[in-house]
Amino acid sequence: MKKNYLFPHRFRVIGWVLSVAAVVAYFCIRDLDFKMPALSLDILLYGDDDEGSFFRMANFFRMANTNIISIAMPLLTIGLLFIGFSKEKVEDEFVHYLRAQSLIWATYVTSAFFIIATLLVYGIAYIYVPYLVFFVFLILFIVKFRIELYRFNKGGAQ
Repeated sequence: MKKNYLFPHRFRVIGWVLSVAAVVAYFCIRDLDFKMPALSLDILLYGDDDEGSFFRMANFFRMANTNIISIAMPLLTIGLLFIGFSKEKVEDEFVHYLRAQSLIWATYVTSAFFIIATLLVYGIAYIYVPYLVFFVFLILFIVKFRIELYRFNKGGAQ
């Protein structure tokens, strides 16, 4: 049984809209602060051995101060997933092969990036590395897949 876990072809346009909107929102309105519901794990950090711990346990959600990155990162993730994993107009076995090869290549390059960043980035700046690794992976996969597909369609396969 052959299963296909790709999104329909029209999702690629939706992905581009979401990705561009996320990047524009981040760079244009990054100073916008607002409150949104957030999971509060204070009970895990501070323990439950003092008075009133029952009330803290019942209050796992709170309104947290945040900025546009809380909206932009999920939008960018969804957009990149839609771009990278939407079906082609002609989805044949060779396109599946190119997709698999691009995924493997992106995994290797992203792993090398993560190792190098782990060795060279220290302090509070390292907090951003794991977040960036996922975006780098998706972007590398999309770029590699598109380049290989373009080469194939122009007659210069492999």
